[in-house]
Amino acid sequence: MKSYIGVVAHPYYAVTAAGGAFELPNLPPGTYTITAWHEKFGTQTAQITLAPSATATADFTFKA
Repeated sequence: MKSYIGVVAHPYYAVTAAGGAFELPNLPPGTYTITAWHEKFGTQTAQITLAPSATATADFTFKA
């Protein structure tokens, strides 16, 4: 049995669904760096800019 914990200094985080999708609802407008982490394949980052009342997409692909 394994366990992982991530501690962040803000309320904006997500755990992916079975297919890998995630949402960060109520995120204020601005520019953000999003980090995706996988226990075997490490981390990847993406930068997004979110306009007021808009949505944005970040795609991460981990290679074995």
